[in-house]
Amino acid sequence: MMRRLFILEVFLLTTGCGGAVAPSQEEDPGPGTVKSSLAFFDYSAFNTNSAQDPHNSASSEISLVKGETIMLGTCGLTDSAFTGDTYLRLYGSSVQVAANDDSEACGLDSMGSRIVYTAPAAGIYTLRAGCFDVGACSGTIALSRRKATFAAPSLRNTRDATVNTFNKQYYFNGGDVVRVSTCGATALGASASGDTLLRLFQQSNGGYTTEVANNDNAGEPCASAAELVYSVPSAGYYQIRVGCAGNTACSATVAVYTE
Repeated sequence: MMRRLFILEVFLLTTGCGGAVAPSQEEDPGPGTVKSSLAFFDYSAFNTNSAQDPHNSASSEISLVKGETIMLGTCGLTDSAFTGDTYLRLYGSSVQVAANDDSEACGLDSMGSRIVYTAPAAGIYTLRAGCFDVGACSGTIALSRRKATFAAPSLRNTRDATVNTFNKQYYFNGGDVVRVSTCGATALGASASGDTLLRLFQQSNGGYTTEVANNDNAGEPCASAAELVYSVPSAGYYQIRVGCAGNTACSATVAVYTE
């Protein structure tokens, strides 16, 4: 993956579309279908007036389709990083549509930034990256696109998500980093009631018998909600199994992202 260094200047980030076309058995994820993999850039800046100065801030254009949900930030996403106090702003047609300074999703004392946004209309949006006030900072901005959300209602007696689970299959490209979550604090669109547990299985010989990842409690700020992050080694179908810890009862809305 290509990183481009932005130092006090404005550059254009070109994201590539790619990946194999999934066969027809894949679940239809709706308008949030991912069309490109992780895109990110590095920047270093100072005196940006909280990312309001277009000359001292770094900028990148992002193409979004109507209804598409993204998460982007210097923290809380795969390969994101920061030093100092970062600040992010997102613009559509020269109008600010979202902004973030210190993201609580990255920790109560975090000075990293993270924006979540659902595009009301298709178009080119501009991300402006800078630092709080007139300070200096640097960051690696990661982009995560939502592939799908689905409801897993009224689960019980799943024995740690080994029986009576709610299952969904999706096709992922090799190299994708997949985030599957019931935690709304870290994945927009996700939610949980009770103690959820997630398992991810890879298709092999026509069945889903190879478990590749699982998670019970994702920790702060997710509490008993579950979230797993998995780097896909090869293209194919993967099955998400949703259950509850032990033999408890739970329900969830599961969000699936690639980043």
